[in-house]
Amino acid sequence: MKFKKLFFTVFSIMVLTSTLNAQSYYTSLGVRLGYDSGLTLKQFLSPENAAEFILSVSPRYFQLTGMYEYQKLLPGLSDFSWVVGVGAHVGGIHHDKDKYKSNLLLGVDLLAGLEYSIARTPYTVGLDWKPSFNFTNSYNDYWLNGFALSLRYTLY
Repeated sequence: MKFKKLFFTVFSIMVLTSTLNAQSYYTSLGVRLGYDSGLTLKQFLSPENAAEFILSVSPRYFQLTGMYEYQKLLPGLSDFSWVVGVGAHVGGIHHDKDKYKSNLLLGVDLLAGLEYSIARTPYTVGLDWKPSFNFTNSYNDYWLNGFALSLRYTLY
């Protein structure tokens, strides 16, 4: 019952303040669903440059990714923008076959995607492809299946 009240309160605040936010934003926080699922925080450094941090945790691995992103509106579509980025990740992975063997994850990431700012709301939806290349993990040198959907709430 307490969870329902908390959820209703948070949801009400988000809906009531949604008209106060402009379509452009400086900081957003949300979830990334798909490959490298986790929490995402995006901070704009200038109108077209942003830093994004993704924290992914599972029973088998954890990873922190930092990205520099360039974001530009699509011509004629004021709510849609394309995004490209480059960054790095660090983390650890546990191997299933040997419970005492773990490896450091350290590598670079690329990003290409689209972002939609939902008009008159503080929400954004992003769809991207983020391939990763590892330098230190013998388990898998690269991950090319990095498609994900990000749902974010703009803080300001």
